[in-house]
Amino acid sequence: MLNIRVLINLGNDQNYLVEMRGIVKMFPTVVALNNVDFRVKKGEIHALLGENGAGKTTLMRILYGMYRPDEGEVFIEGRRVNISSPKDALKLGIGMVHQHFMLIDRLTVLENIALSLKGIKVSFKEIRNRIEELSSIYGLKINLDAKIWQLSVGEKQRVEILKTLYRDVKLLILDEPTSVLTPIESEELFKSLRKMVESGKSIILITHKIDEALNVSDSITVLRKGRIVASEIKRDEANRLDIVSMIVDRPIDFKPNRIKKDVSDSRIVMEVNNLRVLDDRGNIAVRDISFVLREGEILGIAGVAGNGQKELIEALTGLRRIENGYVKIFGIDVTNNPVGKMTSLGIAHIPEDRLRYGVALDLSVADNIIMKLYRKKFSRRFFLDEATIKKEAERLIQDFGIVVPSIWTPAGFLSGGNIQKLIVARELSMSPKILIASNPTSGLDVASTNYVHWALHRLRASGSSILLVSEDLDEILSLSDRILVMRDGKIVKEFKEESSINDIGLAMTLKET
Repeated sequence: MLNIRVLINLGNDQNYLVEMRGIVKMFPTVVALNNVDFRVKKGEIHALLGENGAGKTTLMRILYGMYRPDEGEVFIEGRRVNISSPKDALKLGIGMVHQHFMLIDRLTVLENIALSLKGIKVSFKEIRNRIEELSSIYGLKINLDAKIWQLSVGEKQRVEILKTLYRDVKLLILDEPTSVLTPIESEELFKSLRKMVESGKSIILITHKIDEALNVSDSITVLRKGRIVASEIKRDEANRLDIVSMIVDRPIDFKPNRIKKDVSDSRIVMEVNNLRVLDDRGNIAVRDISFVLREGEILGIAGVAGNGQKELIEALTGLRRIENGYVKIFGIDVTNNPVGKMTSLGIAHIPEDRLRYGVALDLSVADNIIMKLYRKKFSRRFFLDEATIKKEAERLIQDFGIVVPSIWTPAGFLSGGNIQKLIVARELSMSPKILIASNPTSGLDVASTNYVHWALHRLRASGSSILLVSEDLDEILSLSDRILVMRDGKIVKEFKEESSINDIGLAMTLKET
């Protein structure tokens, strides 16, 4: 068993860039951080692991000056500092890339970076030259003249990283950086991070992905329920089982049922015929796609991000216009029907963009849970039934392990993983006839991922159908009865029998299969 070490008797060791001592942070009804000691060496990638809501992001927001600790001290290179704002943090050489990017879609990459340099007198030419230099050094290629809305998620992340690198930071904090990236983009990011470390910078990697931490980081610290349970674990001393036990502190014994169901004789619940859909730039993203979804089936759609999956799902859920072809639900033509109509037919949707389409950040957790069914289940004539709302919200919070101070807390106060659990809980609680799910476990820790997988199997067992889009091939293989592979906006391969991850990976990337 791995020897668990918790920091005690911290000293002014010059090998450490950052030391946080005795950090306490309280929110109404909850202690988010309880006497936390945390430190990072110069020139290392330090992974900060823990369940959703364990306090990882809160701790780093204190280091970045977004929150003030109720107790505790922060030292930078042995000197006690007071960080009361992100501006103070940047002056001290600390930069942070948030899980949800802070960019203005209508501005160019160059304009966004220039805007982040408010108060620094520098010309656009100087900014361009410096960013091109940084892009070359760290392998962060980007078109400085492209508008943000034209970029992929991975490219947007590069912009955020370049914004911080321009300020010549010593420490870069990355909050769940790969939760929205493809495997290829993740590998490119890790190469860039290693170059930063080689140049003397330190990296704090907030993540829930254990394998990622074991492969990429030099040291690992584990948070659980606001406390440090293990610190500065060396990568070569760690193993996955020990880390899981530290993070979760309870057995995880669920294993998805890999038995495929033959539903070829079941009735068709969704028919997609010759569908053509455009992307945001007006280019064809979905090219004459046809397929059917049958009752009691989990139909997986695999593919590298950017091959039309996003536009397909938005078209099927009423969020994007269909240019050609049709969609039928239970034999009813629903082509270009609005979202409300699709919901009334029993369709639930876990969106890829959870902040844009999944939640209302200013509304409470309870309001977000009932928003789709408040007229049917949670109102009496003209008034909301608060007792029923409270009971349902508390049940789902318990079932899905949503970490939240109160059901009346605004959803915007939740971590990214807990927002994802909130969306999944709401959509599954609707007992939908059809669930359209895009990366349903994105940003979730191992325990939450297992619970969601179990809930999806339970939904299928009840007779519902699931259209599952995921960039996690293990997830696609574990859950799907049948798998379609999308490439260049087309369905290029169908797998009906048990398939290997290599077969699907080849179909996703080869020009001919």
